[in-house]
Amino acid sequence: MTVENILTIDLEDWFHICGVDDLIPETGWPQLESRVTANTFKILDTLSQKKVQATFFVLGFVAERYPDLISEIEKAGHEIATHGYSHKQVYTMTPDMFRQDLIKAVSIITQITGRPVKGYRAPEWSIRDDSLWALDILQKEGFEYDSSMTPLPIIGNQDYSRMPYRLTLDEGQLWEFPPMVGSTPLVNLPLGGGWGLRVFPYNLIRSTIRELNRQGQPAVIFLHPREFDRNNPRIRLPLAKKFVLNARVERTEKRLERLLNDFNFTSVSNVLIKKKIALNKFQSYTDKVSS
Repeated sequence: MTVENILTIDLEDWFHICGVDDLIPETGWPQLESRVTANTFKILDTLSQKKVQATFFVLGFVAERYPDLISEIEKAGHEIATHGYSHKQVYTMTPDMFRQDLIKAVSIITQITGRPVKGYRAPEWSIRDDSLWALDILQKEGFEYDSSMTPLPIIGNQDYSRMPYRLTLDEGQLWEFPPMVGSTPLVNLPLGGGWGLRVFPYNLIRSTIRELNRQGQPAVIFLHPREFDRNNPRIRLPLAKKFVLNARVERTEKRLERLLNDFNFTSVSNVLIKKKIALNKFQSYTDKVSS
């Protein structure tokens, strides 16, 4: 059986960059040129041509200013999840700040779509060892899944699972969908999106997806609208940030097209439905065996 992989878009603008509040403060965002709409339509056009559904993790700030864009994404058949409101790393917030940021984003999105929001992704994969408390908040707020825990060093933890899995929390359960990484004896590689998807050899990315699929598991790929823009405004940034944002952006469109030609992709929720069905069948089987 062919495995469906997961395509996700972090819907944010070019200036939504973590860790540079001194250079691009949130108070100044409304005065900056926005390029998110045009870049998002590039993505929507490609997905429409390939007849692919994706999950868009929508930043509340963007949804608030461009509700028609969110409506167009939903009208095209894509899932609307959330990326929070203010693009702050979770571990920089208190639990109450995180909850309020989450509630604000969800309120804006549900007013546009009229549908509940099932999924969340933290900016910069910032649910990690020092902010695991956020998972309980997500579960209590009614979320079905999270995609914020990356099995990478520094920004995450290499010991985190590379496969989707179900978390058992204090008051319920939550599914986790980590981004695809490549495994080496020394370090995991960020192959699933961002600069890694643009910089590493395509053959390595393809072979990693094939290996996951051989195990019956989906690869989670992520992209940003700014990665489809060769004319993003240039601002003063640390060299590491410049590399992450700009390295080989000219490859993004071709990489996406190759992935869509080589593999099947769908939204997180579509994969989650199948995982729940498979889990229920397995539990029913084990219940019969044990009885």
